[in-house]
Amino acid sequence: MRLRRTLPAALLLLTPALAACGDDGDGPDADASSSPTEPTSDAPTTPSAITPSATPTSVTSAAPSSAPPAATLPAACDVVTSDAVARAYGVTVGPADDGSGATSEGGSAWKSDDCSFEAKDLVEITVKLTGPGDFTKGTFGCPQPNEVGAIVDPADDIAGATKGWWKVSDAPPLEATLRACTADALLDIELDYEDGVDYQGDPRNDSIAFAEQILADLQG
Repeated sequence: MRLRRTLPAALLLLTPALAACGDDGDGPDADASSSPTEPTSDAPTTPSAITPSATPTSVTSAAPSSAPPAATLPAACDVVTSDAVARAYGVTVGPADDGSGATSEGGSAWKSDDCSFEAKDLVEITVKLTGPGDFTKGTFGCPQPNEVGAIVDPADDIAGATKGWWKVSDAPPLEATLRACTADALLDIELDYEDGVDYQGDPRNDSIAFAEQILADLQG
């Protein structure tokens, strides 16, 4: 009679567990499946810097403003009348006689608009007006009259004038000029007496009063 050996029950239960442990983590496939998949990310693309196009700025330079032209003086015969001359000098004169003249003194030269009045056999009175634009040589101003054959003194007592001169002949017959100037006008009042005639009154003071009236009329 043969005896049959029987394995203990505990050993039989342990065998399947050992087989399962032998398959865990073996072989190349196990390594491939167990390694985590690394995410692939594309490097961010840096946008190229955009330089804004500079818009050219147009600079317009202002044209220099030209100075306004000097005011035009009225005609001398529009400023003085026969009645005004008669009141100023106490003489009766005929109608106005308009004309023009040219003067050269002290390195300057200018044109004038003239208005003359005559008291027959007595005196001729001429009013001359000159503006800045009438100077043909030199700068507009109030030149001193020539002293040849005459006595010239400043006349700084003319109301409304910035400068003035009084010129009188140093021998008969009496010839005299009062010059009165402003920023816009040169005014000459000329007296030309007949030979042998004596002037009644003060020609200088009478001419100053007449010049002040004319300058006031020019100012408006």
